Amino acid sequence: MDVKIENIIEKLKKEGVEKAQKDSEQILADARKKADQIIAKAQKDADKIVDDARKQAASFEESSRVALKQAARDGELLLKRRINALFDTVFKSSTSEALKPDFMQKLIAKLVEQWSEKDLEVSVSEADLKPLQRLLFAGVQKKVKSGIDLKASADLQHGFRIGIKGDNVYYDFTDDSIVEILRMSLHPRLKKMLDQDDG
Repeated sequence: MDVKIENIIEKLKKEGVEKAQKDSEQILADARKKADQIIAKAQKDADKIVDDARKQAASFEESSRVALKQAARDGELLLKRRINALFDTVFKSSTSEALKPDFMQKLIAKLVEQWSEKDLEVSVSEADLKPLQRLLFAGVQKKVKSGIDLKASADLQHGFRIGIKGDNVYYDFTDDSIVEILRMSLHPRLKKMLDQDDG
């Protein structure tokens, strides 16, 4: 009977050990499988993160390139506008300086000679009216004096406009008009220079 019990105990031990070994092998296999799945998922996630980071970096690089190109273009346009404005300022200053009453008197006198048979209307700035009246009418014959209507115009700062009385046509010798003529003459050449590509 002792032998049988020993056999049974031995058999139970053997079965228990085999079962425990099988269970532990199964647990180990499941753990390995789970670990492989976790590693595969982690690798997939890491690959996606790297891929997303590359895409974001490429997108950032492209948007940075576009932004830099736009900033360079904006800077170039601003510089061109400032250069044009500088020329306009120089033109305006030089023209305003040149259009003093004594110079305008000579110019108006020449135009009056051309139109001696016509009654003329001359518009000047309020500041230039009195000095120009003195210069223009000093020593001028009464007939010529009566044929010129010299008046002040609030919208003029420097220079004058001259035309035949009653006509709506006049010649514009104001600083704005002269600056515009200079601008039209210079700006195409200036634009060509500014638009040249230095390569």
